[in-house]
Amino acid sequence: MTVLAVEGEMPLSVWLRQQREARGWSGREQARRLIRAGRDAGDTAMPSLDTMCRNVRRWERGHGGITERYKLHYCKTFEIPVTGFGATAPGTDALSPIATVNACGLSVSAGYVSGRLVIEFSGLEAEEAAAEPGPGLSLVTSQDRPRNYGGRA
Repeated sequence: MTVLAVEGEMPLSVWLRQQREARGWSGREQARRLIRAGRDAGDTAMPSLDTMCRNVRRWERGHGGITERYKLHYCKTFEIPVTGFGATAPGTDALSPIATVNACGLSVSAGYVSGRLVIEFSGLEAEEAAAEPGPGLSLVTSQDRPRNYGGRA
């Protein structure tokens, strides 16, 4: 079974191989980078280098699917946003978001990838600027039960 990166575009296996080759990496180097990305993210169950090499070859041949865990590690190694995974050819921009909000160093984008809504946050690594919230984007939490606004559950 061939899994398409995005409907009407190249298979995900071809996209993965093109992304790796566009960076000049061998399959073994890709495996090393995936392991490093996983460990950096706190994933303590990363497989050995030989096992990861087999996984990379398998995924690039279109055998078996890639879990969300490894999609995130691929995004880290390719230095692309999650919305860009499987969405574009090497060297091009990711899909355009349908909405973006930028405020106080934080960026929130929403867009569809393969029929799924993806919300991407960036700027979370920045130090907290001040104790007082400024104008712009605020996250408000409440202990109260959610109110019904007339929609169906």
